[in-house]
Amino acid sequence: MIEARLPEASVDKNPTPETITISMILDDLDNGTDRKGIQTKYGLDTWEVKQMFEHPKLKGKKPRKVRKLSFDFVDDTVQAVDPNQTSIPTFEEENPHYETQEFTQREQDQMQAQAWEEQNQVTGTTNPLNNL
Repeated sequence: MIEARLPEASVDKNPTPETITISMILDDLDNGTDRKGIQTKYGLDTWEVKQMFEHPKLKGKKPRKVRKLSFDFVDDTVQAVDPNQTSIPTFEEENPHYETQEFTQREQDQMQAQAWEEQNQVTGTTNPLNNL
């Protein structure tokens, strides 16, 4: 007795979109989808894919090889940065007991006068015009 060959289960094709752009195909190639994958994704026939890849911008393009590590690779040498940090802390912020030397105008005038007097004691003159 001769057994008849039963038809194989047909693969359901995805509906073919009305428009397929070159950028869509280039994105698929960048994501590692090969020609067979593009054919099934868009529900195309083999000759349609071949015809598509004859376009000058797709000619010779191959899918990018996407390699994934089989483990999680973590960089533990970098200190964690607070994403809410808006500025770099200054010396005064890190050392609250540090006193800044901000002087009023009167204090600055006193210091200049004191420096002038010290200079006059060294030179021995009291007339500021003699220093010219």
